[in-house]
Amino acid sequence: MSTPQPPYGSSDEPRDPRDENGRGDQTPPPSAPQPPQPAYGTTPPPSAPQPAYGAPQQPYGGQSQQPYGGQQAPYGAAPTGAPAYGQAPQSPQGGNGLGIASIVVGGVGLLLSFIGFGVILAIVGLVLGIIALVKKKGARMLALIGTIVSGLGVLIGIAVVIVGLVIGLASVQAVNDSLPTSGSIDSGDSGEADSDASAENNAFGDTFTYDDGIAVTVSAPEAYTPGEYSSGADQAASVVFTVTIENGTDANFEPMPYETATSGGVEASKVYDSDIENSPTTVVPAGQTITYRVVFSVADADQIVFQMSPSFDYDDVVFTS
Repeated sequence: MSTPQPPYGSSDEPRDPRDENGRGDQTPPPSAPQPPQPAYGTTPPPSAPQPAYGAPQQPYGGQSQQPYGGQQAPYGAAPTGAPAYGQAPQSPQGGNGLGIASIVVGGVGLLLSFIGFGVILAIVGLVLGIIALVKKKGARMLALIGTIVSGLGVLIGIAVVIVGLVIGLASVQAVNDSLPTSGSIDSGDSGEADSDASAENNAFGDTFTYDDGIAVTVSAPEAYTPGEYSSGADQAASVVFTVTIENGTDANFEPMPYETATSGGVEASKVYDSDIENSPTTVVPAGQTITYRVVFSVADADQIVFQMSPSFDYDDVVFTS
């Protein structure tokens, strides 16, 4: 029985691991298993979603990295605390408002301080300016200008008030000094006696002389018949008085007399008639006299009190029947 031969190309002897070219076994390594392919006509399973365009991507290795120096703003964005592109930088407004208010209020106070009423506004502006300087916010120059303007207003206002008070007191004192409070009574040849003009009564026909030389004489009343077109004759009788003012001073005298009368305890009515002149207002030169008449309607012609002053700055002198 014969021995079977191996197939063509096979050999029982071990072969050299190297092939004929000396490169050894060239059998390729096994490949990774491939996922099963879907059957024809079926929908393939969805793949993992891709990130949107521009979305942040997961860093390599799956770990987020903190930028160097802390968080950084995106490209083109303004840094924190800085104005955006095209916007003007903003300055703190805390002190600017007070400084501007101090300038406005203090300026108005300075303008009105020359008449004394602006000192209050100037004080308010000064307070606002000091507050703005103490807060140290905003433009200090505005606060400084407001403080200076307000301070000037306060000083000028106080000076104006003081000067006004001094002038007012001096004027009052001058008026008081110019008012005569005493005079002399000349009754015929009986001599002169110093007394207050209204302290005692003078008889009709007497002459009362003030200290500065102005003398007043009132005649005894006489009956008077009012005319057809007269006014004021509304009581029992009408009487007329003749008044004489003599300027015994060394200067011109401007009379502005004022007369009143009572009769039987009733206020007399002044009568105005066509033939009765008005009270004089023409200047009386030194050493000269002026005479005029006054008519009153009285309740009792036998009891009359006549009171007058030659000018507004003289005491009244009283004449009785």
